This record gives sequence, structure tokens and C-alpha cells, in this order.
Amino acid sequence: MSCPYTTLPASSFWRQAVAERSTADLDPHLPARLRFGPDQRIASAGSCFAQHISRALKARGYNYYVTEPAPAHLTPDQEERFGFGLFSARYGNIYSTLQLLQLIQRAFGGFQPADQFWTDRDGRVFDLLRPRITPKGYVSMIEAEADLKRHLRAVRQLIETTDIFIFTLGLTESWVSKLDGTVYPTCPGCGSAGDFDDARYAFHNLSVTETTGYLAEAINLMSAANPRLQIILTVSPVPLAATMEPRHVMQATTYSKSVLRVAAEEMVRRYDNVHYFGSYEIITNAKNAGAYFADDARSVTAEGVARAMTLFFAHFTADGAGAATRSDGDGDGHRPAAPAPAAQIVCDEDEFYRALAASRSN
Repeated sequence: MSCPYTTLPASSFWRQAVAERSTADLDPHLPARLRFGPDQRIASAGSCFAQHISRALKARGYNYYVTEPAPAHLTPDQEERFGFGLFSARYGNIYSTLQLLQLIQRAFGGFQPADQFWTDRDGRVFDLLRPRITPKGYVSMIEAEADLKRHLRAVRQLIETTDIFIFTLGLTESWVSKLDGTVYPTCPGCGSAGDFDDARYAFHNLSVTETTGYLAEAINLMSAANPRLQIILTVSPVPLAATMEPRHVMQATTYSKSVLRVAAEEMVRRYDNVHYFGSYEIITNAKNAGAYFADDARSVTAEGVARAMTLFFAHFTADGAGAATRSDGDGDGHRPAAPAPAAQIVCDEDEFYRALAASRSN
């Protein structure tokens, strides 16, 4: 018998698939099993990088599904400040698989955090699970709880009625409540609402078993509520802003992204309705030599975002290459993708860095 490698396509070999290709021609995907059209409902959630996907979908005229819209009286700037339209519902950034799972459980009445709200010295109430959605807080607990009920209804509606759900995995490092294991998007009191108290909050870095298990449980719950649901997973290419682990932040980043990539792969192998989009590979591959990162070696450039979105639409839309190359004046009413630079997305670590700088200057 001949060597089995002789029958493999060029995409299986590094020399043909990577080394001999230009960076502009590099595409880490094979044909996708899923292709969606402009009429299908497409929802998204995840880390900061996920906001580029929602903006690109809206810019190209696809049916980006929002179940928690902004009040009509808000301006576009106010909508963004209060967390409307960044994602399909007003949940803010979701970084870990446990955070996603707990949100789904809460939406279906299966989990009620014991330590969710915090009141500042002026009596304003903040939701620690969505610390950026009310910059000045709620006027009362009654208002906060009413808004939370509306939010969870919107999340449940989203899960039950969307056709596509895109989730960008961002982090494994988490801060959890010692009372009941509630996971927070950020460390309370570090650039966000709350006061840090090591008697109440603990750092936890999810293992590959935990990350995979929580993601599988989330997928099971969503699929049970919506049997026709298709899920696209992707991993954020953005390195950690900081690590609580006693190791260099580069090692911590490699660990976190490796775990998330393995979790995504396991889900694709396990579930027929789960698919993977390689934004991580597009941005971080060795052939690019960091060309898609800004000078801070962390922020993804506008060119990098545009390349990732071009390949996303080429592989996952019914129009394929046509969707990837639309331009102004093509006659169909669609606008080209022009996702905002990373600096314009709403991200929790922006507040983290500002708070850290302020504390060090005191």
C-alpha cells in the first residue's frame, strides 16, 4: 500500500498551505458545513472581539438579531454607553464558558446568584454581572431588579428563537463568589462596580475539563430550548490584559487560548450543530508575523479585523465569496464591512487599565 499522506489535499501540508502562500491569500478554513442567508436570525455573545462580528453583520445587511433593543429616545452614543446593540441582548462581555452557562441557567430560572448587586456610598445600585451597562447605576434596587427581569426574558427569547448563535471564547481566568460560585465578568472593584473583598471573591482559572464541560452544558441547554439552533464558536485572538497566575502573562495567555481552542474543537467533534470559525488562527498565525496586531502587540488592527470578517462571510454565508467582496454601489443595498478598530469596541479592561493607573499614581 502507498503512504496514506499521498492522497491528502494541499491544505493538509504546511509548505503548500502556508509557507508558499502570501499572507493575503492565507485561509485556514476548509468549506464550512453551515451557510446562512440574510433572512436568518443571527445572534452573538462573547468577549470584546465578538463586537466586531455583530458590527460586520449589521454593516453587510444581515439579520443581526436583537431581543433587547434600546429605548427610542436614546442617541447612538447613549445606546453604546448603556450597553444596547453591542450584542444581541444587554449582557455585556461574556468571557468564560462558565459565565455563559450561568447566564443561560438564569434565563431559564435555574440559577439565582446570591451576590449580584452592589450599592455605592451614594445609594446607587450596580449589577456586578453587567457592570458597564449603567455607568451611574440604578436609582433603587426595585429599578435594578425590574431591569434584570427584562434582560433575562430577552436572553431566553434570544435562545429560543434565533437561528444562529455565535459565541467568541475569551478567557479562562475568572473571579467567582465564595458564597455560591457566581462568576463575574471582571474582578469586582478593579475598574468596575463593587469593592474587592478576598473574603467574598476568589480567583479561579478554569481547567480544560471545566471549560469544556461548562460549554457542553451550555450547548445542551440551548439546543434543548431551540432544536434548530446552529452554533458557531470562535476564539478571541486578543492576549490577556493581565494575569493573576504566578507566571508570565505570555505563558498565561498561551494556556488560556489553548484551553479555549481545545474546548471549541471538542464541541465541533461532539455536536453536529456546532461549527468553528478560526479568527484566532487568522490573526495569530506565524506567517503574518504579528502584522495584524497594533504596536501594543495586543490590539487587533482594522486590517486584521477586516481580513477575519472577509473570511467569515466567505465561508459561512450562502453568498460565499460574493458576500466577502461586496462594496458600495453594488446595487443590492448592502454596505461593505468596515468593522471599527479595536480601540472603538467597548471592553472591560479599558476601565481596568484606567483604575490601575489611577491607583498607582496615588
